[in-house]
Amino acid sequence: MKIIKELKIEKLVYKGLGLGFENSNPVFVSNAVPEDILDVQVISERRQVSFGKIDKIIISSPKRIEPDCEVFGKCGGCEWLCISYEDQLKYKQEIIGEIFQSIEIGKINKIIVSGKEPYRNKIFCPVTKKDGKPITGMFESRSHNVIPHKKCRLQPPLFDDICEKVISYIEASKMQVYNERNHSGNIRHIGIRYAERTNEIIVILVTRNRKIPFSRQLERVLLESYPNIVGIIQNINSEKTNVILGNDEKILFGRDFIYEQIGKTKFKLNYKSFFQVNTKQAEKMYKFTKKSVSEGSNIIDAYCGVGSIGLYLANKAAKVIGIENNVKAVQNARENAKLNKTDNCEFVAGDVETELPKILKDNRIDTIIFDPPRKGLEQRIIDNIPSEVKKIIYISCDPMTQVRDVKLMMEKGFLPKEMQPFDMFPHTYHIENVIILER
Repeated sequence: MKIIKELKIEKLVYKGLGLGFENSNPVFVSNAVPEDILDVQVISERRQVSFGKIDKIIISSPKRIEPDCEVFGKCGGCEWLCISYEDQLKYKQEIIGEIFQSIEIGKINKIIVSGKEPYRNKIFCPVTKKDGKPITGMFESRSHNVIPHKKCRLQPPLFDDICEKVISYIEASKMQVYNERNHSGNIRHIGIRYAERTNEIIVILVTRNRKIPFSRQLERVLLESYPNIVGIIQNINSEKTNVILGNDEKILFGRDFIYEQIGKTKFKLNYKSFFQVNTKQAEKMYKFTKKSVSEGSNIIDAYCGVGSIGLYLANKAAKVIGIENNVKAVQNARENAKLNKTDNCEFVAGDVETELPKILKDNRIDTIIFDPPRKGLEQRIIDNIPSEVKKIIYISCDPMTQVRDVKLMMEKGFLPKEMQPFDMFPHTYHIENVIILER
């Protein structure tokens, strides 16, 4: 393997990589910190660009701190535990500014700090075998090797404790662990979903087949320690795939949903439904979005999930129409409208690409909220936005696809008036970003 000697890290770039230069050629290094001087092992090269990992720290950056995790650098769960939280925020502000430097934005706000740690309200951990025993943890960066840990900084301690109890059950019941290479065995993932405001928990076991031994014993063990568990679900995924959840399921105990609340708005969340992973920060983002909506607007909430944003805005809007392709989430959204006694929201099951033009044709819409998956928007979605729409609120978990889409919107006459980044995912490079566009 090629080793680059004494590489100085100049800055951090998107994806959390440190950037240095060897003979003017860029070298991107994982877990690096600006001002580090490193020996770097090259993992891959593309033309004159190299990607590597730290072989040896020659001079440690004054910005580098000791990570509070025994598996940091191996586990792929986070990249920036070696950087103080204050510096993480500074680097994220710089990165988002660089991504959008080619666009003139009316107002760029300071990134909003995440107020709670640990912050994750949901996990799915792979299960595998090590030395003949079942283990769970996080995937190693860029591989499917499972790295076990004692305590994760991103998630509540109860998550690790529940996982440990499930692993003990797997071992005691002699339940076969899934082997992805030859598609054998049974237990694939352990999932947990937690509601901060109601304290409700759902535990999910993802298996390859429907048979599960001694499930009553598992129920007893978990409920003895956590009486606030409201559901234990077996999700069956018999496919040879990297997709975690399958289409078949059994309720082993209780129910397949939890109740959560943001502000005064209540939500019923199926264990499969999308919901922001950092509840406290989601509330700050929803408040900003509500402030940006004009009183009495007619709004489309595209990629609406369980209707959380649309329902939060409902008492300021004349009408909200949500679009979502997850049928369970749409059912939850409709139930959530009843739960909140909201009568000006409706929800449509289908793809945004198909349903958006129909809704725009049949309704006088002035505002669209887009909260798409990481890949961003299809160009035809942007092309089909009519002149009656005067405002777009674009929420994104991937600023790189967001900046691409914003440029296309600008070609349609929209101007970016305000940008507000949120630190939704502390200790990782990820940035949640909201842009308000008007014409």
